[in-house]
Amino acid sequence: MVLLTDNSLCRDCQACVLGCSLWHEGECNPSLSRVSVTKDMAKYKFEISVCKQCETPACVAVCPSEALVIDNQGIVILLEDNCTKCGNCMEACPYNAIFFNANQNRYIKCDMCVGRAEGPLCAILCPAGAITLEQDKQKENC
Repeated sequence: MVLLTDNSLCRDCQACVLGCSLWHEGECNPSLSRVSVTKDMAKYKFEISVCKQCETPACVAVCPSEALVIDNQGIVILLEDNCTKCGNCMEACPYNAIFFNANQNRYIKCDMCVGRAEGPLCAILCPAGAITLEQDKQKENC
């Protein structure tokens, strides 16, 4: 499974961002979301940043503390207890999809809503189809 994004469809409704933070943290707070939308209001363009669950993840390769692991479904999971907060993963991610929450002093990243039977909430909530869950697509080779 991979999350595909189409920035041209995004309308910055923030449903993905708020749904993600609500599912993972129990509150609608963009700084707690594992997906972000960067805005260029002058051009009315948006860029969605979410983990692509790379086939060969650069973030996993550079993590010195094995805080990033690939589970049996191929999902890159962040083990917060192992994280030393070095920032290597965030710098290595070609999709800008690992975020540092300064208020909580921790890194966060998409885990495809592990444990949610219906799948990633961001894809379900996106009314424009800018984020979709695809099962047959080739994973990115990061």
